[in-house]
Amino acid sequence: MQQDAGQTTDERFQTVDNYRSQDALAARQNIFQYKTPNHDLPGVVIANVSGRPKRVLDVGCGNGRYTVRLREAFPEAEVIGVDLALGVLESVPEPTVVADVADLPFEDGSADVVLAMHMLYHVPDIPAALDELQRVLAPGGVLFVSTLASDDKREYVPIWQEAARSALGKEVRQALSVVVERFSLETARSMLSERFASVALHDLPGVIDLPEPGPLLAAFRSEADFTALDPGEFEQVMGAIEQQLEAHFAEHDQLRITSHSGILECRGVRA
Repeated sequence: MQQDAGQTTDERFQTVDNYRSQDALAARQNIFQYKTPNHDLPGVVIANVSGRPKRVLDVGCGNGRYTVRLREAFPEAEVIGVDLALGVLESVPEPTVVADVADLPFEDGSADVVLAMHMLYHVPDIPAALDELQRVLAPGGVLFVSTLASDDKREYVPIWQEAARSALGKEVRQALSVVVERFSLETARSMLSERFASVALHDLPGVIDLPEPGPLLAAFRSEADFTALDPGEFEQVMGAIEQQLEAHFAEHDQLRITSHSGILECRGVRA
């Protein structure tokens, strides 16, 4: 079997091309409407914010899922949505800032609460990004970081891999594999524990029970920019995925996918 490990590269995965608009992100988020239990992730963050923050930075805010909820919960705070991709920020009410997590345009110790939710695996230099997140965090403040556990969507990647082998006769790395390799929940907890005196894990396991193939097909299609496949090859893989899913749902009422993420609550910056 031909091997092509470079077909999904870290460099391509880390670009903002996939975030020119919120459509691709929304397609991936859509499958979580079928998740049980239905964890309220912004609610977890809000419930663990102490006191009345003056400034909250939602770094890598995407389409503003957390930003909007934080503004509702803390109306007296300045809640700023920060993202490198201007396209997704267009849907987020101001104040927003276009910025790189590794070069944040905020003063040292100026934010009582900082979020980096499901975004650090995109960053070329994760330690440099963590340096910046620490720098802007006020003494006594809290940093929330979320990512995926190593067993997240363990049924998802094999669907892609089988389709690529069937359609193209070669291995093609899938975006989720890159996420887990670069910044899994387990890796993140270890890295953050070196920087913070307290790192509390809010573990959020569950399952996604899909009643039909449409949402999963849309999620796979949203990842076109994360691969180095040309459009023709990508469509061949998508065709093979569609055949797999049609065969599955011809015999089963649903497709179950493991879902396992977590939020790390970090306090007490180590000297």
